[in-house]
Amino acid sequence: MQDWVDETLIRQAITDGESDSTLGSAAQWAAVAEYVNNRGQDPWPSRRLRLASDAVSVAELNEWLASDAVAAAPLMGAFTSHDTSIVHALVPVPSAEVGAVAAWFAQQRGADVRIVDAEVIGGGFSRRMWRVNLILDGVPHSVIVRIEQGGMFGTDTVTEVKAMRALHTVGHAVPEVLAVEESGAVLGQPFFIMEAVPGVVRLDDQGLDDIITSVAELHQVRIDILDPSNRNAESVVHDNIEYWRNMYRKHAPESPLIEHGAEWLHEHLEPTGPSVIVHGDAGPGNALFDPERGLTTIDWEFAHVGDAAEDWAYLALIRGRRIMDADSWKARLVKVAGIQYTDQQWQQWLAFNHYRGACVNLSARSVFEKGPRRTTDHLSIGVAVHLRFLSQLTEITCA
Repeated sequence: MQDWVDETLIRQAITDGESDSTLGSAAQWAAVAEYVNNRGQDPWPSRRLRLASDAVSVAELNEWLASDAVAAAPLMGAFTSHDTSIVHALVPVPSAEVGAVAAWFAQQRGADVRIVDAEVIGGGFSRRMWRVNLILDGVPHSVIVRIEQGGMFGTDTVTEVKAMRALHTVGHAVPEVLAVEESGAVLGQPFFIMEAVPGVVRLDDQGLDDIITSVAELHQVRIDILDPSNRNAESVVHDNIEYWRNMYRKHAPESPLIEHGAEWLHEHLEPTGPSVIVHGDAGPGNALFDPERGLTTIDWEFAHVGDAAEDWAYLALIRGRRIMDADSWKARLVKVAGIQYTDQQWQQWLAFNHYRGACVNLSARSVFEKGPRRTTDHLSIGVAVHLRFLSQLTEITCA
């Protein structure tokens, strides 16, 4: 458990946001101000004393959780979310950063590089992203720069690039990685440059069917391109539970409800089949359609070896819920890819996705607190979205 984010940091972030639109919109900062003005006194010092001296029941922990969720509710208005209809303002990249990346990329390629323009892309959470038009040895290119944000979501450039290059090698439709900077020496954080693939987000029936087909094809790729360990499916499931538990502990003191969720998953979660390569964030927004190229899947920071049901439960029950309800998704999965699970399996893997979300979102709080860039999304994800995932997890694991 943890104290609330320091008020001084939040108010400084509100001030910084007035002069930097990449940190959040005026409406988002207004929601942050509503939160900090009305959240009241931090209850956690007294709660921590209780935790240290008494056996606090799960029921009481859930009462605390419900109270915190109510206090954090205004921050949901500061969260950009995965709504693909949102139009983000185009903001130029600072010239100093443009120059640093141009010089580094020229050195990597052994060629002349001139950046024509570079704009910040809105909508990404784990990475800062730019869309860049450049001239490489006289030839125009469009590229995307993906920059880490201080450990956001417990993901890193090296792991993401490894997955993308392995999948690209075996012919899966991913953007080609052109160069990787792992040290953080150029921009203060590791980053990589990849091709800017053409395409648009599609939510029509054929577009959704193509997303499902692409995920099913990913699950057919041999897993040894990422993990040659030959672990059995049961070991993979339990290892993944522990991976996310260890990740959240890096960003927060021990959380009894997350710990309870981890133990519940160890007891109840079972593999639904052989291990596969999991995208981890599959769905609309991370699939781009082009008439010539077809579908290209982007944002591979969560890629790992796991159970196929992790992707399907996330797509049908979490990421895709803005488009159609769970029953409609389940019917479409059966029709398009023959994917069918029992109610118990759906429930178990939904719980796993809520658990993973509760764990990884705590990293956003750390990113906000450490700075130097404090965005509305960092705060809202690290507080309100974390509490939402945790609440949804406990609805299953504490029932």
